[in-house]
Amino acid sequence: MFAEYTLVELIWIGLAILMLSMSKGGFPVGSIALPLLILVWPDQATSARSAVAFMLPVLCAMDVVALLVYRRHVQWRRLIRLWPATLVGVAIGSLLFVSDESALIALSDRALKLCIGILGLCFVLYHAARKWIFAHLTEATQPGWTASSAFGVGAGLTSTLAHAAGPLIQMYLLPQKLPKLQFAGTLAAYFFALNLVKILPFAVLGRIETRNLALGGALLPLVPLGVGLGYLLVRLMKSRHYTGFIYGVLFVTSLILIVKAILA
Repeated sequence: MFAEYTLVELIWIGLAILMLSMSKGGFPVGSIALPLLILVWPDQATSARSAVAFMLPVLCAMDVVALLVYRRHVQWRRLIRLWPATLVGVAIGSLLFVSDESALIALSDRALKLCIGILGLCFVLYHAARKWIFAHLTEATQPGWTASSAFGVGAGLTSTLAHAAGPLIQMYLLPQKLPKLQFAGTLAAYFFALNLVKILPFAVLGRIETRNLALGGALLPLVPLGVGLGYLLVRLMKSRHYTGFIYGVLFVTSLILIVKAILA
């Protein structure tokens, strides 16, 4: 069934799914998965688009599990202001995701790699600035419609192009000072709904392929293993050690993507 993939490629793809699952278990390595997947994807001519599309059904399956776990803690009303603009962001991202060279605003795969590499570096910068953000939060406030719209468009766009809306939604929710479980539950609910919305444009664009669905389905048993491993590692490793390691790897893989995109 997977004759077109080498054993090494299958191992790396499985490792990417394992990383995504570990992030659901609390060990934040999910941001490394997409840059890594692009670097090892068999067809390098369309590796960015193919890797992003491959990840979507897998993420949807993981989102279902996360939402079931946190369903009692979701604060749906916190997300109402995000949704209209999020749909606009998904629409813009879908137009940019078109691979037809005749389309006026389509991104080439090379440009998409560059964007994903830059977003990876932004993840690292956000992590570095997060302590400062926390220190300057005084009281709980919910962003107004203008700010919410900006966050929504940005999240819809970056999620459609690179599944990279995490930092934006975290920055949207942080000022609201939700308790830990409510924060995690509301985050899980947003991405569950967002990834479901993305399925339609991805399917219309022909990016969800049967062979990738079969591969993702075959590797789904790695999900509970990754969640359990992530849960265990969070408790065994000191926070500063594992976060430093993760963002160091993300920095390197993002730089490699940027260099490959520029030199291609």
